[in-house]
Amino acid sequence: MQHYIDAEGNPQPDRRTNPKLRSIYDEARGRLDHFFHDKSDWAGSSIDYLALRIIHEAYPDLTPEEVRTLVAAIERSLTRNNPSWGKGH
Repeated sequence: MQHYIDAEGNPQPDRRTNPKLRSIYDEARGRLDHFFHDKSDWAGSSIDYLALRIIHEAYPDLTPEEVRTLVAAIERSLTRNNPSWGKGH
């Protein structure tokens, strides 16, 4: 099992278990970053819906569950330190 160093400098077990999603995370996050920085409603569609579509179209080999997992992880990451991002979706 791999480990990471937490904010206090302590090693913690890595909970991420899907190497396929881990390998595309940074690229996928780059595709979605602007959705969570822009406060518009994206022509009446929710940010979640559009983010799921973007990731599904970019990575057609992912299962629907993998797409949802990846989008949720990206959304958590982007909104964790910026709670106002993505409001209204």
